[in-house]
Formats: sequence, structure tokens, C-alpha cells
Amino acid sequence: MSNNLDYCLSMLEENDIKIQQSALKILCELCDNIIKYPEEDKYRRIRIGNPSITDKLLPASGAIECLFELGFIEDGEFFSLPKNSSLSQLQRGQKLLWELRNKVMSSTKDSTSPSVSSPASKSTGAKPKDLKQSNNFLQTITSTFQEVLRYENKELQEYTKHFVPIDRLQLEAIKKMRAFQQQQQQQQQQKRKKNSLGNSKSKDQINKNNSIECEPTIEDLLLSELVHWFKNEFFSWMNSPTCRFCSDACTFNRNEFRNDPRVSRVEIHKCKSCEAEEEFPRYTDPKILLTTRKGRCGEWANAFTLICRSLGYDTRIVYDKTDHVWSEVWSMSENRWIHVDPCEDVLDKPLLYERGWKKKLSYIIAYSRDEVQDVTWRYTRDPDVMKRRILTSENSLLSLILRLNEERFRSSGPGYSEARKNFVVRRRLMELAELLPAPSGAVKLGDGNNDNEYGGRVSDIYQIYDETDKIINTKEGWSSGVNKYEGGIFRNTERDWKMVYLARSSGNEIGKVTWSIELPNEVDIELFELRATVATFNNANIQWTIEGINNDNVIVLPVDDCKYYKTNQLQTRKINVTVKLLGGTGDVSWQHAQLFRQSIDAVEDYSLQICITLKHTT
Repeated sequence: MSNNLDYCLSMLEENDIKIQQSALKILCELCDNIIKYPEEDKYRRIRIGNPSITDKLLPASGAIECLFELGFIEDGEFFSLPKNSSLSQLQRGQKLLWELRNKVMSSTKDSTSPSVSSPASKSTGAKPKDLKQSNNFLQTITSTFQEVLRYENKELQEYTKHFVPIDRLQLEAIKKMRAFQQQQQQQQQQKRKKNSLGNSKSKDQINKNNSIECEPTIEDLLLSELVHWFKNEFFSWMNSPTCRFCSDACTFNRNEFRNDPRVSRVEIHKCKSCEAEEEFPRYTDPKILLTTRKGRCGEWANAFTLICRSLGYDTRIVYDKTDHVWSEVWSMSENRWIHVDPCEDVLDKPLLYERGWKKKLSYIIAYSRDEVQDVTWRYTRDPDVMKRRILTSENSLLSLILRLNEERFRSSGPGYSEARKNFVVRRRLMELAELLPAPSGAVKLGDGNNDNEYGGRVSDIYQIYDETDKIINTKEGWSSGVNKYEGGIFRNTERDWKMVYLARSSGNEIGKVTWSIELPNEVDIELFELRATVATFNNANIQWTIEGINNDNVIVLPVDDCKYYKTNQLQTRKINVTVKLLGGTGDVSWQHAQLFRQSIDAVEDYSLQICITLKHTT
């Protein structure tokens, strides 16, 4: 503690003399009371909103840092000293604080002596209100950087692995890898076929055209499976709990703060009907979250970051000052940090918040066992972001980050090898180079929607019955029943809204699905009927066409209303039913055309119905 506390005290000495005196007085009194009454809980806790904190400690640079070095922790709305903290450590801190306080008091007496003219105190250049704001923000960074080390507990990591169906996820990743390889082989063959038809291209040009894109690694594909499993099977969103007495909805009523280091606060929600109260503890302990499996973005990112670290991924938890939390994972194949938002089932879509959610970003800070980094520039293209960065000076933020990273390197244990340190330094330099220009928005790992480009999901099952309701066939995955699809069509599940639908992938202006039906020679189609459930938003459009094929004769019929459409013009044995998804606005336009949108629980509702009346050919 001594070296760190010495540094904090040196920071304290840089304040105006009156600010120093006030802060030292409070710090000394806190130590004196605890040492004098070690069993009294009231002396071990002080509310953050207490004037002694807000008016005396927060304006003083280094004061809150001293508090943490003495052993205090941030416990919801309190700073508290745990019962298991070392009193001898507190006594050493008390001694150093009193030495500095006596030194300051002595120098104050000398400078205010009648025989000596007292010069004006040198100002730090920041108003007390600004100092409060700055110190609070910087202290949050410091404490969060310390908290992130909890993910490195080996026993906790082993415990966490039991919750992850790793074998199943690895198998799915292998399937996607094979599908990707097959797709690339087909594309390569098509390119070779086209190149063989032209004689004007050189051999080098043909080889260049035949080259395929970089193959994803199993680790990258497993990450995609992991985040999809986490959102759709493991964790759930919680706005308000339901009443345990009448099962009606509850609404937020108030916050309560408990003497429990595992929670930041307890939300009290009241039932609209019977007025019973339900508690929603906001747990910060990731181990507990593995069991509760519910919460908002903070709980989601907390639990997901722990799972990623347990599986060996270099992972950071990322805090957006405008109230969102997510993760970043280092991709060895891409040599860069990948944005991962488990709440959205999204990978590598850093501009989602600014462009899609229209957020006015300011500070985005990433924390890992190795370092803390200001990664704001990965998530914004807005130059006005600098106008919103007013919590502290850029120099103060940079100085703190450099100091914390250097301290983390120095305090690393024997398991932290020189090779690891060199790797972290090289990685940091690569990241700084990446963040210098404005983000390109290019998509490499995952396309930023709720699926990946390596193959469709196969989590849905369809059963085919005969007239006696006996199952005669089962198809796994929506795509197993179609002829073809384009535009990266995928099945999107919104667990928070409890809805499911098909959509095109981000970056595709058009998505298309085609179903084909071919009948035996002895029958024709007398009447064709179609019913489909769709949803469109923000100028998106969904277009249906029916194509009847009879030898060389082709008839194409547009569908005016897919809620119910019928025609007797298809006197054919083969038809193609095609739907196009297009339009929408902004960065999430892909989500504005939703095919077969329905509730997750609507297992008996058919979002697509095709009824064909047959007649025998003459």
C-alpha cells in the first residue's frame, strides 16, 4: 500500500492549500474513528452523497484515491471499509495522513505569520464543481480497472465452464466452417468457369480472381455461436419483475441500498394490481449472475465477459458513459479487438450505437486484466464528440490511463511473462494505429447483424404430419424447406421482445427467398392460395411473386396482399413462390423488413400457409 498511498498523497499536495486541509481533516477523522471503534459499523461506512465526501474529498485530487488505498470500497451509494480489512494497514495510512496534515498546518502557520506577506494560493485552474466531476469520473475508471481482475480467478473460471455447452457450440462452429469452405469452393469454381471463357485476361489476373477471402478460424466462429447461445438460451432481459402473488406487471418504485458488496442497489418494483412489492437486486458479482441469468446491459456484459475469459478469449468489458455496457474480444485471425454486444447478439458493429441508436457518445472506456483504454474513436465518426467530453481534461484522462497501465504491468505476478508483456505492448500499438483515423465501418468478423455470414442458424424445427396427425418427416432449420435464398437471409430472435422473424443481413440491399413446388404429371393446379405474416417499418417493403412454369411457358403473377391471395391462373405443374425483402432506413435497414414475424410462443400459428387445390389432367 505504501508506494501507492505515497503517490496519492503527492496528488493531494498539488491541490489548493484549503482543499488539502479540508480533505486531510476528513481522511484523518475517518481513520481515527475506525481505529478507536473498530467494531462500530457506522464508522466504517459513509454515504457518497455526504457533504464530507461531495464538498471535501471529491474536489481534492488524490483524496478518493487515498480512501481506496486505505481499504475502502465503493458499495452502492456508500464508501465502506470491509470488516476483514487489515487494521494495521489502516494505522500505517493514518500515520502518513497525519504527517502530511501536520506538515500542511505548519506551512500554513508560517505563510500567514504577521511578519511575512502571504502570497495568493496558486490555483489548479479548475473550479471545485469541475474538480468534483473530474475526480469522480477518474475514480470510477480506477476502481473499475481493479474490479475487472475478478474475471481472472481460476476457480471462478472453472466454475463458469460448467454452464457453457461447449461441445455443442464447437460442433455448430465446425458446421459453419464446413459450410463456409463449401461456399468458397463453389465460388472459386464459378470464377474459374467464367475465366476460362475469356482469353484476354492474363494468368496473374485469373489467379487473383480465383483467390478466396480469408477463412474464419474456429475461435471466431465459436465466438459467434457463444454470443448467440448467450442471448437466446442463457440470459434474459429484465425491465420489471412480475408480481409473485397475482402474476401481474410491476413498475419501478424506488431504490434501496443494502450492506451487500455483491449488489450496487436493490430496485423495488410495485405491482399495478395488488400493490405488492418485488425486489430486483442489481448484482455486480458475475458468479451470482450465472445463476440468476437476468438483468440489463450491465449484468449481460458482466456475465458474458466472465464466460469469454473462462474459455480463454482475451476479453474486455466496455463502458459507455451514456449508459450502455458490452464486451470486446481480441481476434487472433483479425489482429484487432472485435466489438461484441451480447444484448443484441451482435459482433463487429461498432457504429451501431451512434448510427443505429442515434446516441450522442462521449466517453467509451474498455477494461481488461492487461490494460484500460479509451476506445471512443472505435465507436464514433462524429467530430462533435469532443464537445461532449467535459468530465475531465484530455491530459488528465490520458495521464491516468498511462499510470494505471504502468502500475498494472509493475504489479503483475510471476505468471505474467515477458513474452505476454511484449505481446500486450505490440497489441496496444496496433490498436492506437487503428484508432487514429476515423473508423472505416468495414465489416470483417460477422456482419453486425444477429447472425454470421458463415451459414444459417439451425435452431428451429418443423414437423410434417399426414392426415392422421402422424409425423412423417422433420426438417431442421427454416432454410431446409426452401429452394434457394439470397442476401444473407437469417432467422432473428428478439428475446427481449419475444419475437422471431426472417430478415436479410446487414449490407444487403435485397434479400430473397424462393420456395418451389413440382407436381406429378397426372395433376395440375386448379386453385392456389397464399397467406403470410409480415411486418415492415421505416419505408421497408416486402414483395411477393408467384411464377407458374409449364414446359417453356412461364406466367408471373404479383401478389397484391399476402394476408390472403388466391388465383386460378396457374394451370401448371411447377410453381416458384418468391419473396423479396428491401428498403428501410439507416444502418439497421435490414431489420425493417421482417418476414413471418410472430411471437416466440406462437408455436401453433402458421406464419406461411400455401394451399393448393389439384385437378387431374385430361
